[in-house]
Amino acid sequence: MHYKYLLFLRYFLINSIGIAFLLVAYSQGFLNKAINADITNVVLLIMLLFLLGISIATQKTFWISKELNLANEKILKKGSLFYDFIEKSKNLDASSRSNLASSVRIKIAGKINLIKFISNTLVILGLIGTVIGFIIALSGVDSSAANNPEEVGKMVTYLISGMSVALYTTLAGSIFSVWLNICYHILSNGANQLLSKIIEIGEEKINASS
Repeated sequence: MHYKYLLFLRYFLINSIGIAFLLVAYSQGFLNKAINADITNVVLLIMLLFLLGISIATQKTFWISKELNLANEKILKKGSLFYDFIEKSKNLDASSRSNLASSVRIKIAGKINLIKFISNTLVILGLIGTVIGFIIALSGVDSSAANNPEEVGKMVTYLISGMSVALYTTLAGSIFSVWLNICYHILSNGANQLLSKIIEIGEEKINASS
């Protein structure tokens, strides 16, 4: 027995947990604190890029779920990957069908690889924010003004501001990258299931007709 949209339901469950934690962080003021403390707006950029990634991941997960439904129920719907593979694999030898399967694999990968790229970019942005934060922190340090109370106060302000940028950008980049990476792995597993199912049913149909 196959449940419809099982992949999407798993995806929805994982993201519901993530959203719940995010709402708790917002209610406790952590999100606003992170955004306001980051004078470079890197945290905000990370959040916006994450929203783009999660939107794409949601769309692609729903698409793969629909394709899995068609393959599991052996429904030949024109325009679907399952339909295209079955139609194109007719009258092909084993080697040609293998090449066709590789082509389908590349096509699926091309649709979900952007999510992996965005996930990696979030980590890089976090690291860039860390470097910028340290630059801000160190730019206010002046050893010659160590005996001047006013200058010391300014240096402390620079240090706190810079460290806030460094820590919050690293934290935001890491958390949202891990979240999006989990979504990518759900998608990747679904894509592998889809490809295996398409090949399996395709071979069954070819063997049945021969």
